Amino acid sequence: MRKILFLIIIIITWVLYPILNLLSKRRINTKQKRVLFIPQYSRIGDIVCSTPVVYNIKKNYPDSYIVALISKKALGILKNNTGIDKIILLEDYSIFGLIKALHRENLIWSINLSATSINTCITLWSLIPNRIKTIVETPPITERLTDWMSNYKLLYKDHTFLPQHHINLLKFMDINNPELKKEVFVTEHTELKAQNWRESIPNNLKIIGISISAGNKIKELGDDKFEILIKKILDDANNEVVIIGSKVDKQRIDELVKKVNNPRCTEATNFNLEELPSLMKRFDLYIAVDTGPIYIAHSLGIPLIDIIGPVDPSEQPPNDSKSIQVLARNNIEPSSFVFKRRGSPEQIRKALDNTSVDDIYNAVQKILK
Repeated sequence: MRKILFLIIIIITWVLYPILNLLSKRRINTKQKRVLFIPQYSRIGDIVCSTPVVYNIKKNYPDSYIVALISKKALGILKNNTGIDKIILLEDYSIFGLIKALHRENLIWSINLSATSINTCITLWSLIPNRIKTIVETPPITERLTDWMSNYKLLYKDHTFLPQHHINLLKFMDINNPELKKEVFVTEHTELKAQNWRESIPNNLKIIGISISAGNKIKELGDDKFEILIKKILDDANNEVVIIGSKVDKQRIDELVKKVNNPRCTEATNFNLEELPSLMKRFDLYIAVDTGPIYIAHSLGIPLIDIIGPVDPSEQPPNDSKSIQVLARNNIEPSSFVFKRRGSPEQIRKALDNTSVDDIYNAVQKILK
């Protein structure tokens, strides 16, 4: 039903475009940059990778007013972002209620990073005169119908670094030479909770955080491999392994901790998304498949090991002096992309099955030494 509603809105917008565009141009173009920021609604890693957009707008236009449109699921990661003036949650409105709410904000610019056609329609119906959008090489039919409605467009080419593409969009706002600076924020409350947790672990131990789960279950490495890896890491008496996850993952994590059967392997599942950065700041190393917390760790400068699996390593994963990408053996081609159609479950699984625990452990030793 929702898809049918969106299709109807797209068709009506297509027909009424000349009127809506004319009305948007009549909006008073204030000196203040009033911006609607639309990242991927709920994908944590993608949202963290889009925070350089907010950082650079605020740096170049300190008096700007930025409204973020996201899902409630991702609220914790942007809630404390000092560059965002207001957050609007999708779940709080119907589609028409959302358009009304955005219209009241008197927004002059929109930056649509998710490349979806419905966002194009929303920005037009909200009468935002300057509409910036990412367009893709092989768009679905709905985007072909609506991409032309955005007056500033930049093509994202598959297999290129997405965070750089995001900040390249800012040229339309006369922001040149933007910085690729990801940001996540902590508060006094989240720091206090994390510090109390840290004090329960001897100071002489190096803390290695591990996530065994992923937002997309098909990208998970597998608990058996993590069990082997954790036991190898704990062979060094200077190491403590902390398995993190949500409360939903607690039973599964507890079972893995029990299998490892070592007092230096514990769990931390009582930290929500808002509190997670404060927890991760206490890690000496973080290990996970390519999922949201990897990008939180990277923005905090924490050494990390990104188990790439099926993901295209050139599009978004961190790749610098503090991060190591562990690739599948046997030259398995990527099958999971930012915008390009994903491969079959069998292709995705093949990459993970060809990921070696020894390769991950060698990366651990390299970083810890």
